Amino acid sequence: MKKLKGFYRNNRIFCFLIGISLFCILLMTGAFLMFFVGQTKTDTYGNRLNGIENVEISASHKDEILSFITEQEIVDKANINIKGKIIYINTYLKSGKVDDAQNLAVKVLEKFTEDEKNFYDINYTFALTTEVEDSPFPLMGYKKSDKTIISWTKVNGE
Repeated sequence: MKKLKGFYRNNRIFCFLIGISLFCILLMTGAFLMFFVGQTKTDTYGNRLNGIENVEISASHKDEILSFITEQEIVDKANINIKGKIIYINTYLKSGKVDDAQNLAVKVLEKFTEDEKNFYDINYTFALTTEVEDSPFPLMGYKKSDKTIISWTKVNGE
């Protein structure tokens, strides 16, 4: 104990600087933990999904829309995937033109309720099951929740 008191008396400034340094290191560690580690504990979507429980698409409604799509003559297979506020509708066509795919997208859009159309973004992807040379497919369309139209990717030749 005497050695410690002697060291303190001979090196007061050094001990004071060590105390300040330790305090600063603890302060920086706390700030680092709060800033970086605290952010990993939050939800991936933040507050963007507020209200989704009021407009959630049930599995039966999703299956109803999927069966409507697969009942069409030109459709080979399709799937619907919902991630957050985006509904991904991937459709593989046996044959058809761009107009057929766009008309199918409009018909599918009519199957959603107004609340679902106003809350979810809908992403359409149309592709042919067989590769055809000089085909405009894959064709992609997107409907934002606050818009009423579907925006399409630029089609070859148009």
